[in-house]
Amino acid sequence: MCGIIASTGEAASLNDLVEGLARLEYRGYDSAGVAVTREDGTMDRIRAVDGTASLKLLAELANDKSDGYIAGLGHTRWATHGRVTTDNAHPHFDCTGGLGVVHNGIVENFRELKNELEGSGHVFSSQTDTEVIAHLLEDYLKDGAILKDAVAASMSRLRGAMSFVALDANYPSVLVATKRMAPLVVGSGSHVNFVASDIPAILGKADTFYQVGDDQVVVVSPDGISLSDLFGNPMELAEIEVQWDLEAAARGGFRDFMSKEIFEQPAAVRDTLLGRLNQEGEIVLDEMRLDPDELRKINKIFIVGCGTSYHAGMVAKYAIEHWTRIPVELDISSEFRYRDPVLDKETLVIGVSQSGETLDTMAAMSEAAKLGAKTLVVSNVMGSSMARAADAVLYTRAGPEIGVAATKTHTAQIAALLLMALYLAQVRHSLDPHEVARVFSDMVMLPEKIQKVLTSDASIEEVAQAMVGVKRFYFIGRHVGYPVALEGALKLKEISYLPAEGYPAGELKHGPIAMIDADAVVFGMATRTRLWEKTISNVEEVRVRGAQIILVANEGDSESAALGDAIFEVPETHPLLAPVLDVIPLQLFAYHLAVSLGNDVDRPRNLAKTVTVE
Repeated sequence: MCGIIASTGEAASLNDLVEGLARLEYRGYDSAGVAVTREDGTMDRIRAVDGTASLKLLAELANDKSDGYIAGLGHTRWATHGRVTTDNAHPHFDCTGGLGVVHNGIVENFRELKNELEGSGHVFSSQTDTEVIAHLLEDYLKDGAILKDAVAASMSRLRGAMSFVALDANYPSVLVATKRMAPLVVGSGSHVNFVASDIPAILGKADTFYQVGDDQVVVVSPDGISLSDLFGNPMELAEIEVQWDLEAAARGGFRDFMSKEIFEQPAAVRDTLLGRLNQEGEIVLDEMRLDPDELRKINKIFIVGCGTSYHAGMVAKYAIEHWTRIPVELDISSEFRYRDPVLDKETLVIGVSQSGETLDTMAAMSEAAKLGAKTLVVSNVMGSSMARAADAVLYTRAGPEIGVAATKTHTAQIAALLLMALYLAQVRHSLDPHEVARVFSDMVMLPEKIQKVLTSDASIEEVAQAMVGVKRFYFIGRHVGYPVALEGALKLKEISYLPAEGYPAGELKHGPIAMIDADAVVFGMATRTRLWEKTISNVEEVRVRGAQIILVANEGDSESAALGDAIFEVPETHPLLAPVLDVIPLQLFAYHLAVSLGNDVDRPRNLAKTVTVE
């Protein structure tokens, strides 16, 4: 889960690397480093180990070392192997000090390879798995291979999901990179070419972007970019359509990315729904790639995801089963393939991942495909690994999300999944066309209603500030309110670091209610969805036990408001669409409480944006 960037060319600069790393900090920020080749044929390395301040320190250290730059590698780390120390910070060198590597992911067989390399005389200076790659490359180069062939040969011996970029001081302007089940893009600009983990790192610097496929080797030099497979066979570069601009990846006047992205949710949902009706008023999903006849044969659906994406999938489960009558199973991605799921050609497996690179979900989808199931991916990144591998894809159009805690991608995921559920009902004729049109009309109104919820930001901030000092939070909901409760608890945990748990409200009396007392704060999802009356009864159960109550309720609902110490109001909508609105006050509450506690909301401790390790 690290961020990598590399550049070469007449206009390449050390400053580009440092700026790119700053944009990649959401992928990890334990430490940071750069290595550059210089005109005198040497390679220079700078590393900084200062937690979230690593990039600032790196920029200061690099300020007077930019002369003679030819090409360079940059890395921001989220530690997996080896503690957070200078020796473990990237880039890593071989024994000669003339070959540098930056790496994202995990080398699963690194111990075996390290023992072999040490046995043949290699000396290691770190505890990382990455350093194995540098020494493997060194061995192949000693045998006369060029760097491109050394990278291909090394990749054939490495197990795991990873991407890496290598730079050899003997050929100081040539970058060679490869990947397997990990994100990697290349970009070309005016007199400069790049390799990076993610597009935002090189937005505004590169004009054209290309995707690198699994087990492909890309050679990037000042003269151009070439692609081949591990056997050296040339391959055609696949251009990526990028509709973001640099401003979209910047804070835009907000104090942090998380607040900016919370307030971008009306646009994220609107853009996700845009252009989804044809002239006959039918839902069209151009990226779907699955024929309606195939969808009519589906008799079972699995949804897999992690964290926030899992919660979005849970909302979809209710909608799909209600509108299509197809049974839906929901799985946490990391558990899916290990429980021996029963799949066949009439099963549809939906993988939900904002990045399209989440390793656990990618592995689950790969397993589903091997077992013969149809696969569909919901992703926010065009051309992502998961999107390209699946039978079908449905893109959210949320734009780049930099904050680690997902906000706008979550509501866009729900909107996309609900749209897909409605499309399934349309092609299977399980809903009357007039009902499909009515629900879609309600969906189109969601952005305006989200905007209305956001106008309550100041009052929600007041409530959050009053909660500083509270040590225990509980979130309860029923039916579609349950995934909202889970997501509210997750957001609070992620950025405030306070204990917060989400439960089905009806489950309270089976254990969790024992924890409720006057020191607890309970959030109740009390909008007028299917089980509102039962939810209100559960709220009453915790209220009489002394807990402070905060309710998410519909505007003007005095009956619900009478039970709460504070009320977060949202407009009414179709009951199955309610989570899109109900979750937003919980995002705002978590955000303001975390800010009041002095936490860095964009970079919560121990977390990274895209999880590319298992």
